[in-house]
Amino acid sequence: MAVSKKRRKAPKTQQRRARPSRDVSKDNYWQVTHHPLQSLVFLLPMILAYEIGTAMTIRTFGEAQHRELAASQLLHWFFSLFGASSVYLPGAVLIVVLLGWHIIYRYPWKIRPMALLGMAAESIGLAMLLVLLNFLLHTVGQPDVLQAAREDIRELLFSIGAGIYEELVFRLIVIAALSVLFDQLLRMREAASVALIVILSSLFFAVSHHEPIGADAWDVQRFAFRAAAGAYLAAVFVLRGFGLAVGCHVVYDVIAYLSVTANGDAG
Repeated sequence: MAVSKKRRKAPKTQQRRARPSRDVSKDNYWQVTHHPLQSLVFLLPMILAYEIGTAMTIRTFGEAQHRELAASQLLHWFFSLFGASSVYLPGAVLIVVLLGWHIIYRYPWKIRPMALLGMAAESIGLAMLLVLLNFLLHTVGQPDVLQAAREDIRELLFSIGAGIYEELVFRLIVIAALSVLFDQLLRMREAASVALIVILSSLFFAVSHHEPIGADAWDVQRFAFRAAAGAYLAAVFVLRGFGLAVGCHVVYDVIAYLSVTANGDAG
């Protein structure tokens, strides 16, 4: 008598369901802004303007008078541990990180030109909210920013570089590292993890502007604004993507620079 052999089904715990891959090529604007390649193309003119402008000002004024960002100093210190040292390393690192991110997550090699215009407009809108936050906290400007007319370019470049590389360090790198620590290693609850990440990254961002890391003397009012701005930029980074966090920061810094210049001219 033939015995029919039925194939035994694997337990549910052993059954694997193939996860359908999301077609990111059909993402709308609100999703496209999170794509690393889109962010890289959006930020590339700013990166080139800062790096080329910095190289030209160093050649004109000399390395001794070059004002370096605290974020760049932190990156240079990290690279020096491995024997690497270059003025252009931060810019190269940013490009490599975004391209690596794009390749690892297999985003499509496609750029949305209209989305770039939207990102520019949204960066201005997000920066205006940061200006409003500054106004509400009554933060005062720095009267000694401009030393001479020919330094205007250097200070403008510094404003652009601050927006780019501070976001690279304090949002992209710090938030990613804290996420791995709290989410993957410590297995914290999502709400507690997000709260700690925002608080710690914003405090680190604020501290970096003051001595001994930064150039500014300790000031409670400025520290409070920078901590609040750090929390705001962290929220922009999480909700709207890295490119818009940088765009918002750059536009705000340029507005702050132009306001100081106007006040200096008026005086």
